Amino acid sequence: MKFGIVCKHTYPLIVEEVKKILKIIKSRGHEFEVEEELGKLLKLKGISIEKMTSDMILTIGESPTILRTFRELGKNKIPVLTISYGTAGFLAETEFKNFENDLKKIEKKKYSIEDRSRLSVEVNGRKLPYALNDVVVSSKKGATVIRYALKVGNELIWRDIADGIIVSTPTGSTGYSLSAGGPIVSGSSNVLLITPICSINQNKSFIVDDKNLIEIGGVSSSAACEAVIDGSYRFELDKNTVIIKKASFPAMFVRFEPGIHSRVFHKLGMKFETSSILSKDAPPSAKFIYKMLQYEGPLTQKELIKASMLPGRTVRSSLAYLIKNGLIIRQTSLRDTRQSTFIVCES
Repeated sequence: MKFGIVCKHTYPLIVEEVKKILKIIKSRGHEFEVEEELGKLLKLKGISIEKMTSDMILTIGESPTILRTFRELGKNKIPVLTISYGTAGFLAETEFKNFENDLKKIEKKKYSIEDRSRLSVEVNGRKLPYALNDVVVSSKKGATVIRYALKVGNELIWRDIADGIIVSTPTGSTGYSLSAGGPIVSGSSNVLLITPICSINQNKSFIVDDKNLIEIGGVSSSAACEAVIDGSYRFELDKNTVIIKKASFPAMFVRFEPGIHSRVFHKLGMKFETSSILSKDAPPSAKFIYKMLQYEGPLTQKELIKASMLPGRTVRSSLAYLIKNGLIIRQTSLRDTRQSTFIVCES
């Protein structure tokens, strides 16, 4: 069997764990191929994700790495086993420490493949990367409203002024949509979610059949607007219409255990429950940064500032507090030695 290996290659501890995984794969008589940047670090021949020909891809890291893997896979129908380095990633199926046992399950074919819907996105005839979680249309400048018109199945639903609008898959219902007031939807549901962000007209999140074509048109603002796919890929809009529909090619997840619904709520509890090892007197910002690192996995200071939307000084103060109290550690980035990555200490 041939495995493709994808990971957050800028983080040294993850790269070290990947070396252990490769050793296990090789010892059991299997083959592997690694993505290009990882190949450079390991002094191996690398290949882009979209050109991988593996029987299964192992993506090692947290949600951003998993989303990148599926985005770069495009139309390729390769199942992906998601391996977490953190503690509460919604998309992760297993953890590093379980890999050898998981590989034995794979060899005995004791796993299933779960198809999850993705979004096909088009702007002015240009096709953007597929989205596994969501597409967000908003202003590029924070705290700036946009104007837009929403159509579903060629029917005008509303014209609105809001901070933005989210179209998400059931998989993405536990992400940005949830934070904006949307519901949690079963991952296997044949629906799409539409959630306005702070609508001036107080429009609410609603669910539509995934056979519908969704159009977000007449997008304008006092600042530039953009469509953001899975929180990473950005495309600037100029009064364009964003056309969104269910993609023909699903994301294929390797699953070992049933009980998808209970697992989601268990992970929600992990995400929002205040850790008992944090002092009650800890600054709220430090608690927030700590939980973000638990959920997202290793992040740089720049990534934390962007994701938390906290002032840089607040983030730096929170990191200093967490390091001083032995709750996180700092690792030098392999890509840029001037940058550091922060990770939660193992309990």
